[in-house]
Parts: sequence; structure tokens; C-alpha cells
Amino acid sequence: MKTSAKLITVICLTVLSRSAFAQQDGSAFEKIIAGTDAQFAPAFAAGLEGLKALEIQVPAAVPAADRAPEFLDVTEKWTRDGEVVSAFPKVYKLFQSYENARIIKVFTLIDAAGSERRLEVYYTGGDWMQYGVTYIVTNAGKSKDRVSVYPVSELSTPDTEDGETAPAVDPFDGIALSAFITGSFLDEDCGVRASFKSIVTAAAN
Repeated sequence: MKTSAKLITVICLTVLSRSAFAQQDGSAFEKIIAGTDAQFAPAFAAGLEGLKALEIQVPAAVPAADRAPEFLDVTEKWTRDGEVVSAFPKVYKLFQSYENARIIKVFTLIDAAGSERRLEVYYTGGDWMQYGVTYIVTNAGKSKDRVSVYPVSELSTPDTEDGETAPAVDPFDGIALSAFITGSFLDEDCGVRASFKSIVTAAAN
């Protein structure tokens, strides 16, 4: 009974002192084993190996700068009675639309720093037009408190008179639209590429 208690005591002291031993050379372990009865040395060594095997490996936290931006389709969340609700209703009064107009998609963008931005895809066209004009309304960029309206030619008919020519990218194709926004509209810093010019910029609220 004494012998067992002695072995348990030595193992416990070793566990509590492991952080100190980690900063010293291997001689610290040799001294402990030397101070223990010789018949318990093999059991003691086996116990140390067992403790090493039980160590829990905690994954290192991923630095914010290394996290990939999240781009999410949240259209359904913002749809009420069949219509998509805008988070920037005032800005739509600042530019001209055709008689047929609606928000067809809403995306949220969460950048590497954890900041959230919103993109609303706005489609408008006349009754006589087969294809319409598409804008992206967003607060992506340096300030989330400013919203800008960008006409996007790739998502719009080049024939604004009759609307008979299809756009290069179908704005109603969710996969193609997402790929265009993330690959061509947004830059590496989750802002809008310089090649796109806004026609309206205003306070987000």
C-alpha cells in the first residue's frame, strides 16, 4: 500500500512540474527516476509515456487575416410576401428605374476582419423589353455606412432601347451571378473593383 502511494505521489508531482521540466534538459527526468526505487523505474517511465499519449492537441486559432471571406445568399431571409425587402430603401429614390423593377438577390459578405457588407442585385426594365438593366446596390468598401449604386453592363442588356439582346451573364442564374460578383465585381479586399463606377452614393440609413 505504501509503495503504491509513493508511486502515485511521484507521478502527480511529475505532472504538475512538466512545464518546468520542458524548459530544462533531459537530466531533470533522470534525477527523478534516480531518486525513485529502482524497481519502480520501468513503471514510472511507462507512466510518463502514457501521459504523453493522453495530451490533448488544441488546434491553433486561425489568424483573422488568413480567413477566407464568406459570401452568402440571404435572399430568402429578406423576402416578405413574395418581395425582397431592401436594407437601403432611400437610395432607390435617387436614380431612375423602368416601370418593372425589383430586387432579385441579396448577398452578405463577411470579410477577413469579420466585418459584414450587403449586396442587393436590382433588376429593372420596360414592359416592351425582353431583357433589362441590372444594378448592384452595396455598402461594400471602406465604409459600411455608405451605400453606392453600380450599373453592371455584364448583367444588363446592351440594347437599352428594345431590350432584345441578352446580357453576357444572366442575373437570374444564381450560380453564374455569384461567380461574377465574387470573381469580377469584388476585389481581393472585398471592395468594389475600380472598373465599376457608381452613379449614386449616399448614407446607408
